[in-house]
Amino acid sequence: MLTLYREELRAVMRGRFAWMGAAIVLLGLGGLAAVATQDSWLDGYGVIGYFLAPVCFLPLAAGAIASPRANRFVESVFTAPVDRRDWFVAKVLVVSTLAAAYYLAVAPLAVVYVANVGIPFLLAKFLIWTPGILLVCVAVGTLIGVLFIGPSVAPPVATGVGVMLVYAVLVPLQELLVTRGYGATATGHVALISPLVLLKNGLGFTLATSAVPASTFATWVCLGLIVCGSFALAAWIFLRTQGVESWEASSGQRTVIVLGLVALVLVPALFANTDYDKDAPARNNAPSIPGLFMRGGGQLALVDPRATAPAACCDTLLNRDKWPSLPTSQPTRQDLLLFLPVNTKQRLARLDIHVTGQSGLDVQVLPTASVDIGHDLETRTYSPGIGPADADGQRIETGWVARIPVTLVPNAPWDIGGVRYPIDVDATYLVEGSSQATTLSARAAVEAHVPNALAEMAGAGAVLPLFCFFAIFMRWKRTR
Repeated sequence: MLTLYREELRAVMRGRFAWMGAAIVLLGLGGLAAVATQDSWLDGYGVIGYFLAPVCFLPLAAGAIASPRANRFVESVFTAPVDRRDWFVAKVLVVSTLAAAYYLAVAPLAVVYVANVGIPFLLAKFLIWTPGILLVCVAVGTLIGVLFIGPSVAPPVATGVGVMLVYAVLVPLQELLVTRGYGATATGHVALISPLVLLKNGLGFTLATSAVPASTFATWVCLGLIVCGSFALAAWIFLRTQGVESWEASSGQRTVIVLGLVALVLVPALFANTDYDKDAPARNNAPSIPGLFMRGGGQLALVDPRATAPAACCDTLLNRDKWPSLPTSQPTRQDLLLFLPVNTKQRLARLDIHVTGQSGLDVQVLPTASVDIGHDLETRTYSPGIGPADADGQRIETGWVARIPVTLVPNAPWDIGGVRYPIDVDATYLVEGSSQATTLSARAAVEAHVPNALAEMAGAGAVLPLFCFFAIFMRWKRTR
């Protein structure tokens, strides 16, 4: 069997465009991983690299298992002195090896992420979810591959694509149903047809919703039934109910096949756990800042030292339109502008401002004393109807602006890009002629990134494609 496995594995890469296809796929994954470093890498690239791409092994496995039937190579297996069982196991191992190679191919990208950030909860689950997805896809793809014995691989591949889409689509559908409180309804049970949903529930994590099943025993049993049942049914069909060119199954065997397929679909939908009563763990250490990142309407702006306020002002994500964003663990000198709801016709007798960074953002105010009213106040003219409202509720047309020199040092990032830190500003001011001071509280955020992460991710993603291109060159050199 080992000899068969070795020769079948060599045959896979003996195709004219095999190495080229592998290089293009790896380049796409590496490039996507590098681009995703500019925003939340784990949510963006993680879903694609650890969920959507592995699901594609389902039609690949179906086509690989069905191709010997289509090209009539299976006739040699049935007539040569080779045990059909050994050949079948070797073929499944080849597909499993390709799946393992994919998992190893995305490992360098994860290593770069872990080296800069650590292992957040969601990535730890992804690293288990992905091999589970690959195993499920190889099992179900193998079963689909043996069910078709015609002269073309189109039917099994098309069926594999259809099953792949159903499995993938049911994941966000299940999350939506759980979010709306319908996880235990009939439609919620239908979503459990997907083994990807079962695996996610069993591991106890979510992609978007906030609840996971409180119990998982039945979920794991159903998942084991799908994997082991698919492999067992596929092997039994290939070895006991099929001949060289046609089916040789009796009526009883056909009944067993139908009942087996029905069980693989209905048992998880009927018996898997749906008690979504447990709060989902936090996916990472990102702070919860609800409703902060809307555009417009902010009272704060962040500009370069002595620069004027932006014309379109102001987002609550202060450096939304700046690239690159703030580097983590490095000081960045900026000016924080606070737009006071005070008309310039009124004089300020006192102004105290305190700036505080949250979730690892170190804010150093320079100078540390109160803002000098005589030197650090500026004016800003607003378009009619969009200025801040004063104490009487009237929109001001020209108001005071306090410029606060600050040094920002984002620390403890929880991602390599798109890391958003809250920043709180509390101001107390006294208008001349008034006996009572007014307190103003404003909240915004700044975005930061891990420096050099883009280059590191691009370099890690280019290692294996370069190896593939080297293999292409060596093959061309031998065969030209």
